[in-house]
Amino acid sequence: MPPSPSEKSTRTRAAKPSEKKRSLAKTPKRPHKARAPLNRKQKLDRTRVAILQSALEHFGRMGFEGVSLRTIATAAGVNHGMIRHIYGDKDELWRQAVTFLFERTSIELSQNAEVLAGLDDRDRLKAYVRRYVEYCARHPEHARMMIQQSILAGPELTWAAEQFIRVRHSRDLPFLERLKQAGVLPDVDTIALHFIIVGACQMIYLLAPEVRAVNGRNVFSPDAVKKHADAVVGILFR
Repeated sequence: MPPSPSEKSTRTRAAKPSEKKRSLAKTPKRPHKARAPLNRKQKLDRTRVAILQSALEHFGRMGFEGVSLRTIATAAGVNHGMIRHIYGDKDELWRQAVTFLFERTSIELSQNAEVLAGLDDRDRLKAYVRRYVEYCARHPEHARMMIQQSILAGPELTWAAEQFIRVRHSRDLPFLERLKQAGVLPDVDTIALHFIIVGACQMIYLLAPEVRAVNGRNVFSPDAVKKHADAVVGILFR
């Protein structure tokens, strides 16, 4: 009598002893492909970013006069001569660090035009405030840098204002005026309103050590960042 389909299948699947041994043998792991080494330009770009980030951190905490190129180089993990080779002197490094700062701001705060097209002004501001809070949490050195320069009120701040800040204000203030006229925002001085919003978004990250000492909260955790964004939006749009 011919075997049933199940018996036939079982016989077909039966393996010879030698085949069983081979099947039980561990399959050799494929070696991981090594990453391609960085070329000269990639290495230089990575070095530049490390130097500029270190410069922002130190200029923000210690001011222009309070920090040396050697300190910035050590924190960036590069030779002191590398900074002089790339930037020449501290004045040029400061200008390049501020340029890097505001270019990064523009990139990280930009939003897809298609997304914005579907939002009215009220919702556009809500979305911007949330992105700005997240940006301030990622880069508290930005606010530290600007506050430090405002305290010193030197030529460096004048240069930054002329190159970057005034342009941003000329764009943002008319937008706030439009929201005031529509009754979305309170009818108060527009410049004061602008800095109230900016301060509400960024100040908690400047006072992070105080918040942790008093309340035990890590303001940089994702949950805390979301709560802060919700709070700012909730106050602005009651």
